Amino acid sequence: MNKDVPEIVVRVLQGNQTEDDMHVFLQWYHSSQGNKDIFFQLKHIYDFRKGEKYPDIIELEASWERLWEKLKKQSATHISSSETNRDKRYSSIIRYAGVAAVAILLMVVGVRLFYKGRDQIVWIEVRTGAKSEPQTIRLSDGSVVWLNASSLFRYPEKFGSKNREVYLDGEAYFSVMKNERQVFLVHTDKQQINVLGTEFNVLGYSSDPYTITTLVTGKVTLGTYDNENNLKNEIMMDPNQQVYFDKQSFQMTLSEVNTLDVTSWMKGIYSFRDSPLEEITRRLEKIYGVTIIIPDKADREEEYTGKFFAHQTVEEIADVLNFKRQFQLQFRDDTIFLQRR
Repeated sequence: MNKDVPEIVVRVLQGNQTEDDMHVFLQWYHSSQGNKDIFFQLKHIYDFRKGEKYPDIIELEASWERLWEKLKKQSATHISSSETNRDKRYSSIIRYAGVAAVAILLMVVGVRLFYKGRDQIVWIEVRTGAKSEPQTIRLSDGSVVWLNASSLFRYPEKFGSKNREVYLDGEAYFSVMKNERQVFLVHTDKQQINVLGTEFNVLGYSSDPYTITTLVTGKVTLGTYDNENNLKNEIMMDPNQQVYFDKQSFQMTLSEVNTLDVTSWMKGIYSFRDSPLEEITRRLEKIYGVTIIIPDKADREEEYTGKFFAHQTVEEIADVLNFKRQFQLQFRDDTIFLQRR
C-alpha cells in the first residue's frame, strides 16, 4: 500500500485532493473490497449527516484509530523503522480529522449561545445540515438572512455601538437594513464584505477553494485577505455583478450575471450556467448530502449549463449529470462515482 494513502484519503473526504491524489486513491480503492469498506467506514465517521446524535469525542477518535490500524496492517510488511515517524505523523492526521469530524457531525439545524471575550456579547450560532430547506434569520437591526444547506452563520443577539459584524461559512442571501452610521460586515474565509444597506448572495464554504459573491441591489465593497489576514485586493461592486475569488491564487474575477439564476436556490432550484462540473458537484454534495467522485480531470473541468431541484433523489441527480451517457455510474451508500466510459 502506498504510504501516503491515509493522508490522501483524508483529502478526498475533504474534497481537497489533487490529480495525483485521485490517481493513488482510486488505485488503492479498487484494489480490494477491504479498502472500499475502510473508506466508507471512514466516510461514515466523517459525514455529519447522522440525525441528531452527538457522538462522544473519545469514542469518535477511537473509531478513527481502529480504522487507521487497519490501514497500517495492510502495509506492515513494507514499513521500515525509518518510516515509523512518518506513520505517527499520518496517525496524527487521522486523529485531527476525527476531531474535525466532531464539528462537522454537529452541523445539524440548531442554535447555540456563547460569549465573546470580556464584552459578554451574546452570539447566536445557526448550523444547517444537508437537504435542509433555507432557514430565515432575522437580525436585531431588521436585516434578514436566508441560510442554505450545510452552512454555519454566527451573529450577535444585539449589535453593539460599532460595526454590525456577522460570520458565514456556507451560502446565504442577505437583505441588509440601511444604516449609514453602522457598517454591516460579512466575514467569510479570506474575504470581508462591507455593506451599508443592500441585497446580495454569498457562496462561501471554507472547504471550497473559491468564494462567489453576487450583488443584487445597492453597493458593497469586497476585500480579500491572505493567510496572515493582510488585505490583498479590494473592489467596489455594482448590481448584477459577481466576484469569483480564487482562495489559492488570490485572484478576483468580476463579471455580469443574471441574479435570478444565482438566487433561485431560495426556491429550491439550483441553476448553473457554463460552470465546471467540479464546481457543480461540490455544490450538489452540500445540498444533497452526497459525495461525488470524478476521476478524470478533463471531465471535472468540462463546463455545463442546467438545473437541479431540491426534491430530487440521488439517482435522479446522477442521471442529470450523466445526461450525455458519457459516464459509467457506480453507487455505494451516498457516494457516486462518475467513471468515463
